[in-house]
Amino acid sequence: MKPPGTIVRHDDREYLLVEGGYSADTRAVIFLARPADPLFPLPEGGRPVSWGAQGDWTPVARWNASDLHVPDPGHAEHTPLIQSLIDQYKAARPPQPALAYAARREGGFAGGLHPALPMGFAASCHDTREAAAAEDGAQEVVAIDNLAMFLTHLVREGYAGVVWDERPVFFCVDEREDLQYLRVSPPEKDGGEPVFEILGPDNRFDLYDGEQQIEFIDNRDDCDARLVEALGRVALVDWPTSNRLWSLGPRLGTPAVIQPQAEEGEAGAEPAEDSLPHGLLFTSEEAAETFRRDAAPDLVVFPVNDVAAFLSHPPLSGCVAALNPGGHRATSGLLWHDGQRVVLDSFSGFWRYAGGQFELLKE
Repeated sequence: MKPPGTIVRHDDREYLLVEGGYSADTRAVIFLARPADPLFPLPEGGRPVSWGAQGDWTPVARWNASDLHVPDPGHAEHTPLIQSLIDQYKAARPPQPALAYAARREGGFAGGLHPALPMGFAASCHDTREAAAAEDGAQEVVAIDNLAMFLTHLVREGYAGVVWDERPVFFCVDEREDLQYLRVSPPEKDGGEPVFEILGPDNRFDLYDGEQQIEFIDNRDDCDARLVEALGRVALVDWPTSNRLWSLGPRLGTPAVIQPQAEEGEAGAEPAEDSLPHGLLFTSEEAAETFRRDAAPDLVVFPVNDVAAFLSHPPLSGCVAALNPGGHRATSGLLWHDGQRVVLDSFSGFWRYAGGQFELLKE
């Protein structure tokens, strides 16, 4: 999503200035000219860029807190004009007070894994500087003055969402595929409903009444890459030290095979071609029992001490087994036996499993 820019006029010519950054040290301004502007012709082989309803433009320069960069030598001849218009723009928009705080640490922003945001690593955000400074490994506290740009930056960097002083913030898109941000707070009183708020154009959260149609975004590849950055190249989190897993079936030792279901509302529809019948595996008895209670009360829970033998069991021939289905991406994946070895497909790549050890096969 491209943020809208501000059109300014000089000598009867139009220029577009687009604000970027989410804090004083990341603030940036992009300077663009109309393609027909004789002062800033398109570089050889270049093409104008479309900026939504604001039309087509030629990228000319980018200013940030440290310098002004004008890449084209022909455009650089007019650096004083560019700098003057950017200075006027900044003077009309002085620094804003901080709206939130986050902590930077090695590899990105501080955060962790949160059950409400199971796609990946969630960044932490706080109302106070002191709370941000208390994050594990905090090296620098960032005062955020533009929430929309900060959250958009997190989307691009593969974060799964934000935990704002224990309130999850979900990354969504609306019917125009523009990014939206939904924050959920606990009920204000016992027995009440959670409070839903959506980030408005004024950088404030307003009550969300459900009229605006939004849905969660799916950026799993970027989220997987961020998980690897945060957790390291590990097969998955919370594999039991005993190497004992748990499964469900109609009776002890016999795995259930879950058949893919047609989409709701599509009577007689066939399952999606990329959906496979699958078994179930869990890294704890408690997780298996919770799944059984909520989704499959007619099945029984039983231990799996030999994963290879389990995956080679006739009911699972040609099938995969979903590990911790519905769980956090860092703790889940797909397991199968390819006839020679047990393979795990997780957030960090493909792994061979044998003797309680994982060996990376492919990222």
